Amino acid sequence: MQMSDMNHFNHNNNEHPDFNEISGEEKIQALRDLIELTDSQLTHQVLSIGMDTHEEDLIRIEAWRALGMAESSSLLDEIRHAAAQLVRDTEEDEDVQIYALQTLALLPATEAEITLAQDVLSGNAYILLQGAAFAILTAHKHVAGTVLALKSLQSHPHFGASAKRELHSISGSDDL
Repeated sequence: MQMSDMNHFNHNNNEHPDFNEISGEEKIQALRDLIELTDSQLTHQVLSIGMDTHEEDLIRIEAWRALGMAESSSLLDEIRHAAAQLVRDTEEDEDVQIYALQTLALLPATEAEITLAQDVLSGNAYILLQGAAFAILTAHKHVAGTVLALKSLQSHPHFGASAKRELHSISGSDDL
């Protein structure tokens, strides 16, 4: 088999599939085959899939999973903003929201993501959604506002003990 024939089977080169031309299982597989997300055009396509409410939820979930690899993307701010918008949308599918939050836990965060996590945790969101929001706090302990967010959660019915544990791991003492 010649090298040019190998490219046909490799989605990890510059010949990514045109996501507008494929659907269903083929689209899910193409998203799963992504091992990095550095190309701006491809990243924009994947973000569009993640935000498209007419797309199947499983495909959108795979898009958000793939966006977790976009830490060095020039579209990072756009990704974070889109995820926050999606999470704040009360009409949005909770499973898609969970994956958007998990993506935020993987990407470099700002104080805006810490505030978003706090908002989810202080509301009456589904417990798995709250768990994904809490993961943002544990992944980004160095970001301004995280320690205060964790301190405010110490009496939270589901995450209070975990918040205390995280605070202890930051300070190294019980003196909070």
